[in-house]
Amino acid sequence: MINESEEWLKKRNKIKSYREQKQGIIDDLRVCIRYTPNKDNDLLCFMEQYLKAEIKNRPKLLEQIKHCINDEEYENPFLAYNHYDERHIEEFDHILNEYIDKLKLSGGEFAQVYRVIESTIIKINELHDICRGQLIDSWRNERLTEYIVTASRYAGFQNAEDIIEAKKQW
Repeated sequence: MINESEEWLKKRNKIKSYREQKQGIIDDLRVCIRYTPNKDNDLLCFMEQYLKAEIKNRPKLLEQIKHCINDEEYENPFLAYNHYDERHIEEFDHILNEYIDKLKLSGGEFAQVYRVIESTIIKINELHDICRGQLIDSWRNERLTEYIVTASRYAGFQNAEDIIEAKKQW
């Protein structure tokens, strides 16, 4: 028979092992600031910008699209999104590490896990604001939500998604 502390120890180890799962999100953040030309990705980025641009800004974007298609020199299309840098990514990484560390210390207690999730979301909101709303895009939003929810389930908490949806500003 497994006692309660042994059960929590197993959960803590699962939570700890989940820390590495955030790396895909962190790597994606770095892609935009460590630009390596990639014609397909660059065209997609330019086209997205074109669709969202004001009409007066579209000719410049069309010119960049043309250069990209013709394998001519063109601007880094991700510059439009560079409202964060390595220190912001490191802070984001730190927030997620702290989330995992605090979950491990929570003992699976409902109120404590709730506070850990809530404070993590608030910290991410603040960092996202500092980065002018560019840190968490829709792809990262899905992965980040999944990351927070799954790690909290390892702690025995089932309502993380409700907290995230109520508190997030990204």
